[in-house]
Amino acid sequence: MKKICIIGLGNMGTAMTEILRTNILYSIEGCGHEDEINLKLGNAEIVIIAVKPQSFAEMASGLKVDMSEKLVISIMAGISIEKMQEVLGVKKVVRTLPSLPLKVGQSLTVWKAADEVSAEEKHVTREILKSFGDEVEVEDENQLSLISVISGCGPAYFAYFGEKMADFLVKNGMTVEEAGKIAKQTLIGTGELVKQSGWDLQEMRERVTSKGGLTEAAIKNMEENDLGEVVEKAAEAAIKRNSELNK
Repeated sequence: MKKICIIGLGNMGTAMTEILRTNILYSIEGCGHEDEINLKLGNAEIVIIAVKPQSFAEMASGLKVDMSEKLVISIMAGISIEKMQEVLGVKKVVRTLPSLPLKVGQSLTVWKAADEVSAEEKHVTREILKSFGDEVEVEDENQLSLISVISGCGPAYFAYFGEKMADFLVKNGMTVEEAGKIAKQTLIGTGELVKQSGWDLQEMRERVTSKGGLTEAAIKNMEENDLGEVVEKAAEAAIKRNSELNK
């Protein structure tokens, strides 16, 4: 049985703790702000760091346990493998980027392991990440930053778009409850249809967009207002912030 200590019990850390505790292969200890982290870290073979990247330095400064032989799995955006090795005094680091849908087993977690991580430790990492959904190992750590602003931040983008659809309905006379239900179900239904149909996103859009119809008029307006550029600039802002966090 692998002994795992999860540091950070926010949304992601709590969800990971709850999911992994259902697996008889793991013994899980969760560490929040009020816990004595060093007491729980002692016997852990694997340490999952689930604190916000802004809190990494403070968390690391309080560690008194020898981390050199532990496998460290991080979910922090913007904190490089090299920086974690340097700050924590550990070589075996796996940097992962899960997304909040892991709460329902639907995360796509991309990850990169340091060269010092063995094949067996990679296998263990892969099995842990499969508990949260699907996983993809990348060869270049730089790809993580690019992917994170889509797969990691993406759920918030979709939710924000849904918020704006709901706002439009409220502005035109519907109740907040009605508008929220319609917007949420639109997102849920679309995601499920894409999943089950096997269509790519362009085909999905084209199947809904009848020539000369309502959807075509709306899509043309989005194109005229350059929605693509809005998305691109948003992603670039997230990438810039990612770089700032690693300084």
